[in-house]
Amino acid sequence: MRGSTTGLTATVAAVLAALSGCAGSPAPSLPDAGSARGLTQTEQIRVDQAEQRLIQQCMKRSGFRYRVAPPADADTLRAFTHRFVQHDVAWAHRHGYGESLKKAFFSTKGHDPNITYRKRLSPAERRRYTAALTGGPDTPTLSVRLPAGGAIRTLDGGCEHVARQKLYGDTEAFFRADKIATNAFALYMPKLMRDPRFTTGLNAWSRCMRGATGRAYATPDAARADTRNRARGLSKSRAHAVEVEVAVAEATCADQTALPWTLSSLDHKYGDPVRARYADEIATSNRMRRDALRQADLLDDRG
Repeated sequence: MRGSTTGLTATVAAVLAALSGCAGSPAPSLPDAGSARGLTQTEQIRVDQAEQRLIQQCMKRSGFRYRVAPPADADTLRAFTHRFVQHDVAWAHRHGYGESLKKAFFSTKGHDPNITYRKRLSPAERRRYTAALTGGPDTPTLSVRLPAGGAIRTLDGGCEHVARQKLYGDTEAFFRADKIATNAFALYMPKLMRDPRFTTGLNAWSRCMRGATGRAYATPDAARADTRNRARGLSKSRAHAVEVEVAVAEATCADQTALPWTLSSLDHKYGDPVRARYADEIATSNRMRRDALRQADLLDDRG
């Protein structure tokens, strides 16, 4: 769902992502305040693909073509998951920080047949296409206040609404519960990052990185930014080699200093009370996602 949000820092969001762990180097999973579990990445992809197929059917009824793009593979999805610290050494050896995967993805997106198709329509037909897809001028807007302040809004009309309604049922209830559930971390993440266990672990990681790379990196974000700067102007193979070198060092130092597990432990301390406060929203979001998965499976069974 498209939306606009107020400024949560990238670092805070990345710390949250770090807590989910990485394949091949598992960290404890996040608690869910006693609610039924949400979806795995693979399951959510099935729901997203079903939503795209429903949009395609709806757009066809409105007289327009709409192509369903194949889902991104697991490595590409992972490249776009910005964890606070990389800690899968094997993945880092193969992909570094995933910059090549990202570039390949955006190259494909640049040839999106739906964008090409829309551009070829007349101005009047483009307006009708947009109205069919997302709704016209009178389309209702869903809005929810986030736990830490600010708001997220999205249009709820056109074929996108039709598809979401088919999968999730009450689109407004899902939007509210899901946005609150997935943004509650902002209430406690600043406390987590001020905890001495976090700062001590981060300092230990930084010292390890200096020994491994000879460079002073205060945070993983600083390492990645420096790597991107160093890669500019290099050949593709050399840029990838630089990226892999730093990413492997980051992951190795993360494992050696147990920084991801420190983050997970602190998440329990600071996050569990917040998740308990929003247990209803978390449970509703997870339940509605699983309902959507069942609908997606039914659609697959019907062909």
